[in-house]
Amino acid sequence: MVKSTKRILALLLCMAFIFSFSACKTTPTDDTSKDTSGTVSGGDAAPDVPANRRDASARTGKNENTPLVLSSGTMDGKFNPFYATSQYDVDVMNMTQLTLITNNENAEPVAGINEPSFAYSLKMTRDEEKDTSTYEFILKNGIKFSDGTPVTGKDVLFNLYVLLDPAYTGSSTLYSMDIQGLKSYRTQVIGEEAAIAKDSEFAKAALDRVKAVVNGTAPEEDKEASWEQVKAYITEDSGVLGGYLAQGYTLADFGVGSNWPEDFKAAAAILGYMGNITCTDGTVAAADTNVDLTKLATYTEEEAIELAYNYTKANMTIAEYDINYGWTVITDGKTEEASEASAMFEEFKKDESSSYLEANKGTVKSISGITLDKVTEDGVERERLTVVLDGVDPKAIWNFSFQVAPMAYYSTEELAAKADGTENFGVDFSSTEFQDQLKQKTLPMGAGPYVAADSAGNRTNDFDKYYSDGIIYYVANDDYCLAAPLIKYLRYKTIPLGNELAALESGDVHYSDPNATTDNINKIAGTKIKNILVDNLGYGYIGINAQLIPDLNERKAIASALDVTLALEYYSGGLASNIFRSMSKVSWAYPTDAKNMYPFDETGAASKEFFLASDKFKEVDGKVVKSDGSAVEYTFVLPSAASEHPAGAVFLQAKEVFVKIGVKVTIDTDDALLSKLEDNVVAVWAAAWQATIDPDMFQVYYSDDAENTASSPKAYGLYWLYDNGSEEEKAALKKLNELIIQGRKSLNVDERKPVYFDALDELMKLCVEIPTYQRKNMYAYDSEVIDGTSLWQNVTPYKSPIFEIWNVSFVLE
Repeated sequence: MVKSTKRILALLLCMAFIFSFSACKTTPTDDTSKDTSGTVSGGDAAPDVPANRRDASARTGKNENTPLVLSSGTMDGKFNPFYATSQYDVDVMNMTQLTLITNNENAEPVAGINEPSFAYSLKMTRDEEKDTSTYEFILKNGIKFSDGTPVTGKDVLFNLYVLLDPAYTGSSTLYSMDIQGLKSYRTQVIGEEAAIAKDSEFAKAALDRVKAVVNGTAPEEDKEASWEQVKAYITEDSGVLGGYLAQGYTLADFGVGSNWPEDFKAAAAILGYMGNITCTDGTVAAADTNVDLTKLATYTEEEAIELAYNYTKANMTIAEYDINYGWTVITDGKTEEASEASAMFEEFKKDESSSYLEANKGTVKSISGITLDKVTEDGVERERLTVVLDGVDPKAIWNFSFQVAPMAYYSTEELAAKADGTENFGVDFSSTEFQDQLKQKTLPMGAGPYVAADSAGNRTNDFDKYYSDGIIYYVANDDYCLAAPLIKYLRYKTIPLGNELAALESGDVHYSDPNATTDNINKIAGTKIKNILVDNLGYGYIGINAQLIPDLNERKAIASALDVTLALEYYSGGLASNIFRSMSKVSWAYPTDAKNMYPFDETGAASKEFFLASDKFKEVDGKVVKSDGSAVEYTFVLPSAASEHPAGAVFLQAKEVFVKIGVKVTIDTDDALLSKLEDNVVAVWAAAWQATIDPDMFQVYYSDDAENTASSPKAYGLYWLYDNGSEEEKAALKKLNELIIQGRKSLNVDERKPVYFDALDELMKLCVEIPTYQRKNMYAYDSEVIDGTSLWQNVTPYKSPIFEIWNVSFVLE
């Protein structure tokens, strides 16, 4: 799936960060029972498991006979390690899986005997002379899948070759890494240069087909395929909207309408988002004659999606849909021109290459940059996976956090039997039929802590017994490498979004993640339901467009009138904290000693001083005016009413401060704000980013448009400022760009940290983004059922209370 930053999530989700590597090597620290007196081969060596590993005999009382019930949103039923898409399906599937590497609570990649990873250790080296990066994974001995068969390097290779296959259409982007020999393998052309030329040939043919769709000259088959992609994206948007509305957001938070009725049903949210219906000051109207307003409360999500799709198809082109809704079906989401960044380009390219690849299958049998051999350490022989990349990519390490799924289960019997780890890997190259059979295996199996079961707790291979009436059934995998799970039976139960606390209170579930609101916290105060708060990865900010407000001192004057502490009133009860740099506070790149670079001054004196430091302003009778004597006026824009937005109070206070020095501020509400940010028509606004982990700032803040094609810098006027700013601003941008590139050239967190500390300071000096707040998320559990001390204690956004589910226990009498 290819998409740009979606308009629906522009308020909450934009900077796509991923994990980065923190040290050159991670090795086990605990002793094992292996024999080190001489070399022991992998098959004979003791299992690489923790010393005194817990077995099933430790399970007693309720842990032995009572199921632990976790809540889940609506699942799609695709519990496949290669093709699961919804987060709910991924959470369910992960209970059965073991990944190659994992992460700790600080978002650092780890491997070892005490880690839920198949890698015994991981190491990365950088060769500056050859410009290559090498990743080395020593694999554990003696680990078993839940069916008792051994996990081996061949299983790791199987997973890699599935994910790197040209016919693979899942969500993994592991194929985007510059692995040596990968282009030759995917094009079946010997030699990298020839492979690149052949790939360009496929790309040209695919782009021509996309252009035909844009121009309306494409065959009906290509047109319909493109519209089906539109429907898929509308469906995805519907799911995202429904989830956020159930958590207390309104469509107004996404720049759509105002004052939507409180009982507006989440299932019908897509109708408002796509324009079928509108709402002004609480009055809902139908723009689409096919919508029956009397049925808004009863439309199913499927019915609403169908109406939204039909309305979209009748009222706009696919290119217009891309631009209006931030997707990339046939364009890059910025212009109406055909683009290689589009989803259909990828689909057409696969189609164009399929016949060639079938005819030339076997020309390149393997990927030269991926090898499996054996190595001896401390007298024990283990398998070693080595992957060599051209160049350097700090984000690449986390592409190796894939699940090590069993080849014997997910491949075919014939292909698995032929797998030798050198030329055959259990995968039928570029075969749609092979990928289709893999997709059908929706009952998950792996080396994780739990195994698919029926309602009675018996292992099962029957999907309908495993997933029945919205409930997933598991039984413990007592051969799990870290320990036999304390609780034998585990279930996931589907709970409608917004009903999580009610389900906890009634005992339907024992653990959930309701929305962190003051009402919810007050509701459970003093009850058996206990909560755990953790920082959300994202943060709120106020943006200032430097192209529309080109004077640096003028931007500083605005910043000095912003009391960012007022944003916390929206998240009362300690549900948010202030933030002073453009980075999530939970990131290792956030400076722990960061302070507000532009302290709030309620007298207006600081703002006046900055104004008067510019020759564009002067003081008349104690008031600030422009140098020509005209009034100074600004419009601050919110996507919803000030009372409904965290920055509303900040803007209202700034308005009062500016009155004191003769400056007028108008606070405007624009439900289309987020779609206008890159059009250079909004000078000052408030929104939020959703970060994940890696601090790479390139896409959003790198200001040379000859190298950065992303649209985010336009919102801040950074591309314009790079060419037209003052010497001071140009120097700051140059330094910022250099730091951003420097941060991308290292794979070591300790080396990258000071780079990002400096980069964040340089960005603040430009005064185009004023960070405001970072809110909390919440986990909740029934303390009369779950022993709170058995949950993971050092909770972060990267490690939840049930991250180590195998150690969770009931309260035992």
